[in-house]
Amino acid sequence: MQFEMTTTVFSANKVTVEGRTYCSVFTGQPPVGDSAENTLGVEVTKISAEPEVFEQLKREGYQPGQSPQDFKLVAMLKKAANGKSQPHIIAVVPGHKTPAEPQKKAS
Repeated sequence: MQFEMTTTVFSANKVTVEGRTYCSVFTGQPPVGDSAENTLGVEVTKISAEPEVFEQLKREGYQPGQSPQDFKLVAMLKKAANGKSQPHIIAVVPGHKTPAEPQKKAS
């Protein structure tokens, strides 16, 4: 099952280990629910991704050292430990990049 999500991308990393290339994307969102009271700033999540996602982000203009940007990503659920599932990013939707919203101060 594939789904789209719009999220703030903080960084993407690509590494090759023993001839196999891996990619991960660090995303963030304002805390919600129970974790909102116990989190300062944003919740950061590391999500695995296909290596092509790194190249797609580059084609969308994402550069080293650049401020976080909002992207629309295509993901699918992948099996994880203990019968659970987790998202795995498989693509970037072209042309859906926007500057990340500045975080609002709590009053």
